Amino acid sequence: MLKMEDILALEVISADARVAGEVEGMAVDVEDWMIPALRIALKKGVEEAVGVKKPLLGYAKLYIKTESVDSISDTLTLKANLSDLKEVAIEGASVVTTAADVIGKRVICRRARQIGFAENILFSPDKGWTVPYIEVKLDKSAIDDLNVKKPLLTTPTIRVLTTDIKTIGDMIMLRIDHEELRDFLEKKPAAKK
Repeated sequence: MLKMEDILALEVISADARVAGEVEGMAVDVEDWMIPALRIALKKGVEEAVGVKKPLLGYAKLYIKTESVDSISDTLTLKANLSDLKEVAIEGASVVTTAADVIGKRVICRRARQIGFAENILFSPDKGWTVPYIEVKLDKSAIDDLNVKKPLLTTPTIRVLTTDIKTIGDMIMLRIDHEELRDFLEKKPAAKK
């Protein structure tokens, strides 16, 4: 399982061994909890080969379908050649939610009790880019309420199942209350930073 931060800024290499750019973000399907596409900031000078318009300022960006990813390690390699990237891209306008729309939102339990803020998205590229968890940085009051052991110098984080998320708007609302969350956490240890 990977965290969003594990792939951000990775160099993106096409199947014909050309540097396409780097991973800048990701689209998140919050209904099915999966990653359908990665946002790539194209390397300057490859826009014409890819078939996208060069912007006046900044970098051209392209959402590449995750099904076109071949492997992830020190770099992210694609199954498509550089000249074929536009064929494995999706329109940015069709991306409803990005990871940036989820990270930083308040997380509240079913009875409107705040537990903290979404800090990361965890996903499994080898399992269809599914998102089984979000990582939540706990508020001080939630640490005691949830019976989470506090590390010496950091704020503890926990993993919340995406199946326990009811909806996302201005905040992330869980379908479980803090007692049910505490019961879940006592069965699985909290993640520590």
